Amino acid sequence: MSSLQAIRVKGNTYYRLVTCRRIDGKPTPVVLAYLGKADDIQKRLEGADEARVRSWSHGAVAALHSLARELQLAELIDRHLSKSGKRSRHPGSQAPHVPIPAQLNDGLTVGQSLTLVAIGRACCATSKRAFAEWAKTTTLGQLSGAPVEQLTSQHFWDQMDQLPVELIEPIEHELISDVVRRFELPLDTLLFDATNFFTFIASANEHCELPARGKQKQKRNDLRQVGVALLCSRQHGIPLWHRTYGGNVADATCFSEVLPSLKQRMVDLRRDLDSLTVVYDKGNVSRDNQRQVDESGLHYVSGLTVASQRDLVDEANPQLAPVEIEPGETVPAYRAMRNVWGAERTLVVLCSERLRQGQMAGVMQHVARAQQWLSEQADILRRGKQKRNRVRIEHDIENYLKGRQHLSEVIRFNLAGEDPDLALTYEFNQAAFDALAQRTFGRLVLMTDRHDWSTAEIVRAYHGQSAVEAAFAHLKDPVHLALRPQHHWTDQKLHVHVFTCMLGFLLSNLLHLRARRANSPYASMESLLEALGRVRRTMLVRRSGARGGKRSTRVTYQLEEIEPEIAPLLPILGVPG
Repeated sequence: MSSLQAIRVKGNTYYRLVTCRRIDGKPTPVVLAYLGKADDIQKRLEGADEARVRSWSHGAVAALHSLARELQLAELIDRHLSKSGKRSRHPGSQAPHVPIPAQLNDGLTVGQSLTLVAIGRACCATSKRAFAEWAKTTTLGQLSGAPVEQLTSQHFWDQMDQLPVELIEPIEHELISDVVRRFELPLDTLLFDATNFFTFIASANEHCELPARGKQKQKRNDLRQVGVALLCSRQHGIPLWHRTYGGNVADATCFSEVLPSLKQRMVDLRRDLDSLTVVYDKGNVSRDNQRQVDESGLHYVSGLTVASQRDLVDEANPQLAPVEIEPGETVPAYRAMRNVWGAERTLVVLCSERLRQGQMAGVMQHVARAQQWLSEQADILRRGKQKRNRVRIEHDIENYLKGRQHLSEVIRFNLAGEDPDLALTYEFNQAAFDALAQRTFGRLVLMTDRHDWSTAEIVRAYHGQSAVEAAFAHLKDPVHLALRPQHHWTDQKLHVHVFTCMLGFLLSNLLHLRARRANSPYASMESLLEALGRVRRTMLVRRSGARGGKRSTRVTYQLEEIEPEIAPLLPILGVPG
């Protein structure tokens, strides 16, 4: 049954058409239409019989909202928050150990607000300020009963402020335990990696310590960055654990610091450590880190740098033999046992032609830039504009070449003459480049303690690392799940922002997994979300003419014409009509 409701906004009275629905078992008013002021309504009533149609994007928000309700995401967050007894605003009078009821802000609990943020990140990664405008184009408000038009950036900042950083890990642990059970996820091989996300937080901002300058993987060395470490399942790439850390922390240092937490997450998931294998890249490997892994009892497959295993690679090159890693897919590989850092380990050298071609192209790009830079240096010397002496010039050139991979091997330079009359010449060493292409480019060295595994199993496990790399690619997607830029200025809010992005990624990934198990034609979660976003829900409001001094209004809902590929998935993904 629909009814009119009057609301006051800035001294003006506006009317809206509302209906009452049960959401989570509670009667909740849901806005059907905003009718405007009384004059606007009168103008409509003075007309003849009329019909009004309005539609919203429905499929994506409905599927994600349905999954969040299935996982009881909002209730989970609120339960942990209530048990902790912690509030940074409006503290209750109860003792910290006594559970307190979830507080409401604009009619929403913290869990409900953060769930809306996660759904928003997955569908359209807007700022908190733009959230309401986006949400009003969808059915998110109708589905959740949330007053989306009131959800300002201040609302979300206040709600984020309520969640202490120390509660993120236990919330994530309980959520992931439920996900693993509910979706029957295999956890034999786990993938770890870390990356960084640049921010636009000013250097002079002293309200946060997490954003810092470090080795920037997106080449934005002028910006502060935040690091994120992630553990995923090999199958389906489901995120199982994450950690936000300082942007000035190196990957190897981060791995050492988080390893105990990683192990604890596996124990908490009630997994036998002997049945698990952790895969991590060579950027996380060091002598001390490997000793820590050995002492942890974890099995592993990791990478080693070619430079650290030069003798083994030279030994392997003439003995590479094809190994079938998938039906119809082979890779040249060589296997050996070696003592590395005081322990016998199985090492595998393999050659990837795709990597080889990429490295060759990358080096030639560096060569082109280096030749241009050297040409500029030679021109400065010819014009007599150089104020540096020979020693300083040679030092600068050597540093430039050493700072780019393999440049010092493939470019030769000569500085002739005496100060200040110097002349610079240089040349590309084709023979050295060809030797690198034959001996070094495309080589990967893998290390494991899984001595009973076949070479193909070791290579397949390491290739699974692409799943966690894909996860980071999703989180850097500017449309869906965009973790950057972070419009937050405190460490606590940065932690919560990353947490909500991870929740959005988890919901999207699980949605895609459920669709794939139903033989979905959508290869990526982004293509699935975009197809779902094109499923629109229409409201048709019919107003009949006056009869006996009364006018009647009838409101009906239906889905617009649906693409045939997505139609069979709607009931499976919990999208209502």
